[in-house]
Amino acid sequence: MSDLTIVSAADLAAAKDWAEFGQLLSRLKTVQGLSLAQIQQRARSRKTRRDLPRSTVSPIINGRPPARDVLLSLLDVLAVPPEERADWAKAWQRLAETPPASPMPRFDEVSQRQLGVHAAIPANNSVEEMPQYVSRDFDDYLRSYLSSRVDQGCFVILVGRSSSGKTRSLCEAVREVAPNWPIVQPANTVEIIDLLDGARQRIIVWLDEMQRFLGADPQLTKEHLIRLQQFPALVVATLWSDDYLRRKTPSAFGAPAGLEHDRRLLESAEVVSVPAEFSNEERAKADQAAVTDARIRLALGVQDAGLTQVLAAGPDLLHRWEHAPDPYAKAVISFAADARRLGVLSPIPGPAFESAVGGYLTAPQRVNRPPQWLAEALASSQQEVHGAVAALTTRDDGRTGQLTGYVVADYVAQHIRRTDCPPTSAWEALVNTVEDAEDLRRLALAAAIRMRYCHEEQALRRLLDLHGEGAVELASALFRGGRVQEALDVLCRQLETTPDDHVTTARHDQIVALAERVDELRTAAAAGDAEAGRRLAELLVDDGEADALRARADAGSQLAEEDLATLLADRGAIDELQARADAGKQPAADALAELLASHGRMDLLQRRAEAGDQAAARQLKKLHDSNTAADGAAVRAQLAHLRRGIAGGDVTAARQLTTLLFDLRNEVELRREVDAGTFLAAERLVALLNADETVDRALVDRLRTHGLDADGAPYVPREP
Repeated sequence: MSDLTIVSAADLAAAKDWAEFGQLLSRLKTVQGLSLAQIQQRARSRKTRRDLPRSTVSPIINGRPPARDVLLSLLDVLAVPPEERADWAKAWQRLAETPPASPMPRFDEVSQRQLGVHAAIPANNSVEEMPQYVSRDFDDYLRSYLSSRVDQGCFVILVGRSSSGKTRSLCEAVREVAPNWPIVQPANTVEIIDLLDGARQRIIVWLDEMQRFLGADPQLTKEHLIRLQQFPALVVATLWSDDYLRRKTPSAFGAPAGLEHDRRLLESAEVVSVPAEFSNEERAKADQAAVTDARIRLALGVQDAGLTQVLAAGPDLLHRWEHAPDPYAKAVISFAADARRLGVLSPIPGPAFESAVGGYLTAPQRVNRPPQWLAEALASSQQEVHGAVAALTTRDDGRTGQLTGYVVADYVAQHIRRTDCPPTSAWEALVNTVEDAEDLRRLALAAAIRMRYCHEEQALRRLLDLHGEGAVELASALFRGGRVQEALDVLCRQLETTPDDHVTTARHDQIVALAERVDELRTAAAAGDAEAGRRLAELLVDDGEADALRARADAGSQLAEEDLATLLADRGAIDELQARADAGKQPAADALAELLASHGRMDLLQRRAEAGDQAAARQLKKLHDSNTAADGAAVRAQLAHLRRGIAGGDVTAARQLTTLLFDLRNEVELRREVDAGTFLAAERLVALLNADETVDRALVDRLRTHGLDADGAPYVPREP
C-alpha cells in the first residue's frame, strides 16, 4: 500500500456502518479538492460506469449505501489506485451483507400521517388519529386494479388538488389489497435506483407528492418503474393536478425538451382523477358517517368548501391568510405559496423572506416596518389551526435540529394568488437562495411558461454555476433573446468539460447552422425591413421551423403548404395568411377563413367573400346559418367548468380554456392564465396579439423573444 494512502485498509475495516463509510469517501473528496460538480464533470470525461451527479454523490458521503458500480466509478474519479480498490470493495461487501438495523416495515405498521395524510381537525369525542373514511366513487376501480396487478406489479397515480383526499384514498386502497407487504418511501431517484440494485421482492413503493421526482437529476424514467414492477412492486403515487398538466404536456410554450422524459413516465401510469368536490353519492355516504363521527359532522356544516378540505383545516388556513394580523404576516405566507407554485419544494430560509416580501407590501408598509416584523410574521404564520395544521411549518436538517427553513401548507399554496405572478423581489430572492438543482430547474420552467424569460435565465445560470447543469436550456434561452454568441459560448464551455455530451453538441451545431440566417435577417431588419424583423423574432423562438416550411412550400410541397397554414393560424398570423391566400394558396385561404370566423370577423370575411374567396364565403354562410350570439352567462359557466377541469388535472380542459379565450379575444383573461402558468396560455396570448391589427407588430416580436417583466409589462433587456 502506498505511503500516500489517504484511507487505509484498517480505516475501511473499522467502518461500522454506511455513515462511517461515507465519511471515508468524504475524506478522499476533501483531499482531492473536488466539488460535487467537478466530480460529475470528471466522471463524464473518464466515461465511468455510472454518472455521478450531485444528487447521487451527496447522499453517499452523508451515509447512504452506494450501488457497487457507483462506488467503483467514484473511486476512479477520486483517484484511488487500482491496488487499493479491493479494500474498498471488501468493506462495501461486508456492510452490504450486514442486516439493516431496522428492516422495511409492513404497510399496516406505518401510520397514515407518516404516509402523508394531512392532520385532521379535532372535534369533541374524536380520539382516533383519522376520521372515518368516506368511500369515493373511484375506490372500487382503484382497488380492483391494484388487486389485479399484485402478481405483475403496476404504477398508479392519483391526481387532484391539495386536500382532495388523494393520499387517504390511496392508503385505504393499499391497506385492503396488500396490508402485509413491505413498504419503502424513497426520498429521491437515487434511492429508487439503489432499490433496483437490491434483492427483488414484493414491495410497495410509496411516492406521495411525486412532483419531487419529476425533472430530477438523475432522471426518474419509465424504464426504472418498469423494472420495479417486475419485482413485483406496487408503485403508487399522488400528484398535484397542476404538476401533472405541466409535465404531461411538455410542448407548452418555452418548455424544455427534457420534459419529454416526464411525459413518457406519466403516460406509463394508470391515472385516477380525484375530484375536489364530492358527488351526490359520496355526500350521502358522508352524511351516514357523520352520525357517528363528530369531525365529519363538523366538516359537513361548512358550506363554502369540500369535506376533505375542511377536515384538513384548509378553509381556516385561507381565512388566517386573508385576515392576517398585519400585512407582513400575509406577505410571508404569500411568498411561501408563490415559491411552492413556482416549483420550489425545499424549505425556504429566513433571509429569503426578508428580501422577498418587499414586493408584496406598499411603500409605506416597507418604510414603516416594525423592528421585529419578520420574526413576528413568521411566528404568526406558524400558529396552528384547530391544533392540527399551520400555514407555515419549520423544517430542520434532519440531524442536528438546526432550522433550515419553512414550508407552506399545500392547501394554501393551491388556493391563493393562483393568477397573480410573483413580484420581482420574490423571483430574485428565490434565484439567489435556492440551491437544490431540481428546484432551480422547476423555477426556470415556471418562469418560462409565464413568459418571465429574464428570471428563467437567472435560474438557469445559477443551476449551471452551482451544479454544472442546464447549459443547453440556458443556451436556448439566450438564443431566443437574440444573444447567439453568448449561447454558443455557454455550449462551448460545457463541451470543454464534457466533450462527449451529445445533447450539448447537437444544440451547438443547430445554433451554428441558424446563425447565418440570423445575421442575414438582422442586417435586413436594421436597414428598415419590418418583415425581416418579424421573421427574425420568429426564427429565434421556433429555431427556424416556419422558415423551413416556407422554403419547402415555396418549392412546391403541398404538404408543407398545409403545415405552414396550420402553423400560421395557430400563431394568429392573419397578414401572412392573407398574402398567401391572395397568391392562390388554398390551405392558407381555408385556415384564414376559419381563424376569422372563430374571431367573429364578419367584416373581413364579407370583403373576402365578395372578392371571390370561396373559403370565406363558406365560413360566412355557417355564421349566418347558426345565427347565435354569445351568451354571456353560458360563456362564464363554460369558463368555470373548464377551470374546474384544470384543477382536476384535465389536459384537454387547459387546451380548451386557452382556445376559448383566444376565440373570445379575451386578452385580460389570457394574461391571467399566463400568470398562472396554464398550459398553452402564453402561445395563445402571443397569437391573439399577433392577430390584432391594432397591436404594434414590433411589440409582438419583443414579447416573443423577451417576454414580460414580473408586473406583466413587456420586458426591456438591459443594454450590455
